Amino acid sequence: MLFKAGIIAFTLLVGSLAFPAQDDMSIFFDHTDPESRIVGGVTAGPVPWMVGLSQGSLVRSFVCGGSIITNRHILTAAHCVDHVFSGGRLSSTLRATVGTNRWNSGGTSYTLARNISHPNYVSSIIKNDLSFLVTTNNIVFNNNIAPVVLSYNNVGTGVQTRVNGWGRIRTGGSLATNLMELRSTVVDNNFCVETVARVARELRIAAPAVQPHLEICTFVAVNQGTCNGDSGSALVRHDNNQQVGIVSWGLPCARGAPDMFARVSAYRSWIENALRQ
Repeated sequence: MLFKAGIIAFTLLVGSLAFPAQDDMSIFFDHTDPESRIVGGVTAGPVPWMVGLSQGSLVRSFVCGGSIITNRHILTAAHCVDHVFSGGRLSSTLRATVGTNRWNSGGTSYTLARNISHPNYVSSIIKNDLSFLVTTNNIVFNNNIAPVVLSYNNVGTGVQTRVNGWGRIRTGGSLATNLMELRSTVVDNNFCVETVARVARELRIAAPAVQPHLEICTFVAVNQGTCNGDSGSALVRHDNNQQVGIVSWGLPCARGAPDMFARVSAYRSWIENALRQ
């Protein structure tokens, strides 16, 4: 019984970062506390590389964030793609909306032709959690729509970062109408590993092992965390706006543990190869 409870708790971890819509998605992606998102964030200004992924025919539901890398490639988390991938293909209703701070209005929406997910993505431990979505048509760039620059430099302790996303503005509150932003700091690897393990014990949940060579850990404070953003969104350096990570997973939202991002610098060869496809 305890084993079963631990497995159920573990399957909720990724959901602390994604999917504010209330639909029939797997609990693996549900928020452990569906009312606590965008806690501690502020309203974002223009973010030209920001992508809102949504699906649905009559009523659209938000899926994940992403970032524009080229005029055909959108970078997101592999677990986001898993959610909209079945029967050997992407959901036919999946759309990528760019050029707006409101995922459900304005901007321009593109259909997706295919995905290129990391071949070693492991959902059970949330590792190698990155994927590209390739648009059917070229994304048209303008003042509001532009690619982000990827940085392959190692990101160390103390680097100031920010992440954007849509979601609840406070515990028990409504979904954010506008894109939100959270600023955070990259923390020491040992602090990250030890703190995640400690908070997981306190919450009595099974947590994946932190692997600092594959993941960047950031932290702000209790009641502020990357549940504030959405899975798949870009973690960028605050000083130069270059993307260094992808929102991947975290313990239940803003409970005092660092949040995890797939580390862009760890995947340079795979990324460069994927961008040629």
